Formats: sequence, C-alpha cells, structure tokens
Amino acid sequence: MNQRTHAWIAVRAVALLEDEGSCPELVNLLKPLVKSSAIGAWIPDKRDAKIGGADTDNHILKMAPYNGPQQQRFILPKQELLNKLGPARAMHTLFKEDTLLDETWWGNAYKADPQPGQHIADRASALTTAITDLLIMGDADLAELVPGRYQFAEQLADNCRTHSEQAALYFYMQSHFVADACMPCHCDARKLSSYANGLHKELEAHWSQKVGTYFDDEKLQTTDDTPAAILNKARERDAAFAIHFTNEIPELIERDVWLEMIYVCRGSFAIASIIAPPDQYEYGGGAYAPFEKVLEAKPDLLAKVDQVALHDAVLNVAVTWKYLWTRLYPKKQD
Repeated sequence: MNQRTHAWIAVRAVALLEDEGSCPELVNLLKPLVKSSAIGAWIPDKRDAKIGGADTDNHILKMAPYNGPQQQRFILPKQELLNKLGPARAMHTLFKEDTLLDETWWGNAYKADPQPGQHIADRASALTTAITDLLIMGDADLAELVPGRYQFAEQLADNCRTHSEQAALYFYMQSHFVADACMPCHCDARKLSSYANGLHKELEAHWSQKVGTYFDDEKLQTTDDTPAAILNKARERDAAFAIHFTNEIPELIERDVWLEMIYVCRGSFAIASIIAPPDQYEYGGGAYAPFEKVLEAKPDLLAKVDQVALHDAVLNVAVTWKYLWTRLYPKKQD
C-alpha cells in the first residue's frame, strides 16, 4: 500500500475507535495529533527509514507450497482459518462464499521462509511491546490518558519520559505493518507478486486513486481542517470501497498480535490465490499476472478485493490498538 492509503487506513481506524467508544482515552491521544503524528503511518516506506529496522522484508510474509518435514504443521484447513479470523473480518465472509479454492488447495502445506525477525508479524508484535513501554513511561500529560498507574515513571526526569506526540507516532507506525498484512501480494511468494511485475504496483495505485488526494502527506500535515473534520473525511471514503463498519471492534482472538498477524497473512495469501489461481500462474518462473487481466477485466472480483482488503486493514489496526491499550488495565487507582 502506498502513502495516502496507509494514511487513510490509520486515520479511519482512529475514527472507528471513536465511533465504538470503548477507548476514549486512546482516541484523545491519537485524534488531536492526526496531522502531526499520522506521518508515522507511512514512515516505514521511506527509503532512509528502512536503514533503521524497517527493511522491506519486514513488510512481507510471502508463502509458497511447502514440501519439507513436518508438513502437517503448515496446513491450515479452511474452517480452522475461519475460526482464527472470526466473523468480523471481511475475508471470513469471502472464504465462506468462495468456491475457487478447493479442498486440495486448503489441504496443502504452505510456509513462508523469512529471516528471523524479518516479517510483518514480527514487526507488528515488536511495536506492540515498544508502544506499551512508551506508554507506561509517559510524562504527566500522557499519564493522564494511560490506564493504570506506574509509579516508577515518576522517578524519571521529565525529558526521559514519553510525550504524547512520540507515543502517537509509534501507534501510527504500527498501523503500517498491520495494514500491509492485508495486501495479498505481500503474502504470496510467486514472482507475479513482486512490486514491478504487473499486479502489485497497479493494485496499490488503484487503491490510492480511490482514497483520493486529501490524504497525501503534505496536504494532511498542512490542512486547516480540524482533527474532527479529518476523521469525517476518512469516514467519507468508505463508500469508495463499499465498506460498512458495525462500529463494534472485536477482541484480538488469539490474544497475541504475532499470531493474529500470521492468520491474517494466511488469509491474504489465499486471496492472492483467488486473484491469480495457482493452476494458471504457477510457483517458480517469472509468469506475469497483469492487473488489467486478472483484476481490471473482472470488476466484480476487483470490487470484492477492494472491499475485503481495505475493510480488514482498518479493522485490524483498530483491533490491534484496542488490544494494546486495554492490556494496560485495570484503570488508575486513586
């Protein structure tokens, strides 16, 4: 996903949290800083940022058929994945209705082969821990928002404690990796999924066009609109993707950000196989899957991919943020 799409996803997740109403303090942290700190949503894609631990490999979890030992560990039947995803995710509905991926596909072993620590789930999980540490060391203003009381933080010098702007920046950075798990090409090891091979770049450009220019980085950072108006602009883009949110953010099913992202990536891998069926576009080799052939020429499929990927990207960010925040309960003691 490119810059403006990442920005929209992050801002829309704040709006979803606001609409649900379960974490008002978190909204009070993220909403006022949406212009200054939302840059974190696209920092991980900046070339110079990749030097500091946001390498491209951290944005992907590319899966392929696995023929090694202990294959059973890497088989995830359709119903089991549905259970892991839960009914709130749009990909759950897609897989329930899908007939293109048969029992043979679901019965095969699939595995990614990343370097240790070098994939989406690792990055999202690491940021969960980092953000938690930042929050419990917050300065007086941040401590007013964060659930729980952490007396050790009061022993730190003021300039050693986390400011609200820093905490918000890292929340928005985490949204980048959670959202990337919903990009099918990030989860498919076939060469057709590489950025410049006829599908990946074009699909992201298609999403960017639907999001619109309002969420371009310079416009978002310099707009005169209030945070409330920016959130409303984000809500207005739902229609472009035929998205409807229930405003009920579910719990993190696995109670583990790493596992949750693994299952989301497995779902995105399945979507990649629906877009470009393996019997037509095999693993290995350099076969192209041109956007205009596999998606643009199939408007119903394209609309469904749009809806599922963007709905779940927003929802997953909100789910992850809500889980992270509520881990800090019980609420403050007098």
